[in-house]
Amino acid sequence: MPSTQLFPSTAFPAFPSIAVDPPEGWMPRVVPDAVGALMGPAVPGSYVPNVVITVSRRTPDYGLKDVANSVDAFLSTLPDAVLLGTEPVVINGRDWHIREARYTHPEAGSLTQFTAVTVVQQDVATDVVQLTGSCRASEDSQDLKAIYALVASAEVG
Repeated sequence: MPSTQLFPSTAFPAFPSIAVDPPEGWMPRVVPDAVGALMGPAVPGSYVPNVVITVSRRTPDYGLKDVANSVDAFLSTLPDAVLLGTEPVVINGRDWHIREARYTHPEAGSLTQFTAVTVVQQDVATDVVQLTGSCRASEDSQDLKAIYALVASAEVG
């Protein structure tokens, strides 16, 4: 006889908790397929800086190098993509893969996308936590600095 299965449970563990400290003026938003999103202050006629938080489930053998390769491959396909520094970093005791890219969005123009990913190993699965921030590209972007600070505050449990 089939038995009822429940989420969350041992067979289907809950997603990890994610805590971030948004910059002043940033507001939470609901975004499809995301567990959360934060938007910076809107300026009429300008691109709104944002950070979208997603969690996806993978097989238990999926690791940080696997997701790092996937992120890098995706970013390299963006129009006019210029991939900037990448490195493993530790944020609040957890290993992350960080990648920044500049690209041309067909409607918004030149944007910077900052992606940070980490994995949470569970007995039956690996959860991939991804924070993706985007803003107008500029050399001295306060929006990009706000995205850096938000990502640096991330605590995943």
